[in-house]
Amino acid sequence: MASIEPFERFLIRLEKVRAVSPHTLRAYRSDLMEFASFLAQESLAWDHVDTASVRTYLHRLFGQRKPATISRKLAVLRSFYHFAVATEQIESNPCEGVRSPKVGKRSPRILMEEDVQRLLATRVPDSVLEMRNTLLFEILYGGGLRVSELVGLNVHDIDRESRLIRVRGKGNKERIVPVGKSAIVALDRYLVKRPDLRPAEGESAVFLNRYGRRLSVRSVRRLLNQRHQQNDGWDSIHPHMLRHSCATHLLEGGADLRHIQEFLGHASLATTQRYTQVSLEQIMRVYDDSHPRARTGDGAKD
Repeated sequence: MASIEPFERFLIRLEKVRAVSPHTLRAYRSDLMEFASFLAQESLAWDHVDTASVRTYLHRLFGQRKPATISRKLAVLRSFYHFAVATEQIESNPCEGVRSPKVGKRSPRILMEEDVQRLLATRVPDSVLEMRNTLLFEILYGGGLRVSELVGLNVHDIDRESRLIRVRGKGNKERIVPVGKSAIVALDRYLVKRPDLRPAEGESAVFLNRYGRRLSVRSVRRLLNQRHQQNDGWDSIHPHMLRHSCATHLLEGGADLRHIQEFLGHASLATTQRYTQVSLEQIMRVYDDSHPRARTGDGAKD
């Protein structure tokens, strides 16, 4: 195999300077080691790679990997060679001018309204953790929050009287989001019992784990899937599906696209417009399942 030392130096910089997550670091290492194997097969040194070599590598991936995966691998190589140029190990980046394969955008996965209702409709919680979970799912769906925004909520971010919460989104941008009456009822019930979790001194997080610390993103994912499975859900779901579902249900209920953009904290209206396609797909599914003329191949008779 080609020397991996330059790749390891790059990975160390990612970890120490850019503080990337362990998951991202593993993905970068995997992609770079695969590229190193290609270099070894071609008897090519990493610092003698040219644009043609990069294209050859990507061409071999076509048919074996999805376009999105190939695009990610190219992005990793671009980043590595940018680092090599910046640290004066090479003069130019061989990835410049290499285009990523086109990746078709998939429509966001959403839950039907009845699925959401089933997810949220549980018995009256009798423990503080059940109360926390009920509130958590109410706000996640009702406020259309990103999971990172959800776990970042502090007690003083919620205005009970106005049913508004202050959310810190991407780039630490703040926005005000309304929530439903059921969320406020769940909040009042939970806040009475929240001291039972023995919050750490100065801990202001709304959602605490059993040790009195701020709940993690990973824990929310686990809790959501547990609730989903308890309600006879057979597939796994992701917290972002509740955000997608909230946006789609708002659109189907007649909300203006600009209002949904503001509600979700999207910087671009184009991002919000994805939900118009989801809504059309939903309409087609309902039509195919419900309309008598959708279920017959016979033509109309005069």
